[in-house]
Amino acid sequence: MNNIKFRRISAYLIDYLFVFLLLTMLSQIRVLNPSYEEYAESYVRYEEMMDDLTVDNAVEIAKSQEYMQVNYDLSRYSVSISIISLVVYLAYFVGFQKWNNNQTLGKKLFNIQVVGNENKKVGWLQLLWREVVLYNLIWEVLAIVSIWVFNYEGYMYASSLLTFIAGAIIWVNIFFVVIRNDSRGIHDLLAKTKVVERDEDNGNR
Repeated sequence: MNNIKFRRISAYLIDYLFVFLLLTMLSQIRVLNPSYEEYAESYVRYEEMMDDLTVDNAVEIAKSQEYMQVNYDLSRYSVSISIISLVVYLAYFVGFQKWNNNQTLGKKLFNIQVVGNENKKVGWLQLLWREVVLYNLIWEVLAIVSIWVFNYEGYMYASSLLTFIAGAIIWVNIFFVVIRNDSRGIHDLLAKTKVVERDEDNGNR
């Protein structure tokens, strides 16, 4: 694995950890979730079901209406946090990164940045499209919408399908970054971007 691949993956992990910790703190602020009490009650029910989980009854519980209802309730009562998560991702990976010379904190630490093809300056819409694809934000939006479109059973099937698609995209993206000589993932190819070592001239033409 060449140097830019290592730095790129390391920067991704640092950024992901930073956003995860930030969202964890925000999720504990009750005023940001009007349905916090309902969520807490649903989580207690979920924990009770997990306490009863064994190897023998795992499949039975996973297919039960009670399990699907509890998971549906957890998603429904935390939808405001899901929306806040989308806002945080866009604010950090698009707004902050664009303002900070196309660098997130992770990229800045490893001295890399996002540029367009031929090292051209990355536009706002170009960067937005790149990050939407990279962090599966389209599927996150569809998951939120499905909460209000389907009942608990339909939501569980829709959520499982969206999770599978998002997971597949992540692994395919990692595969592209690792095997391609230019380390470009699907999001880079679609947005016509690449990640390179930081240079004073990069992104300023």
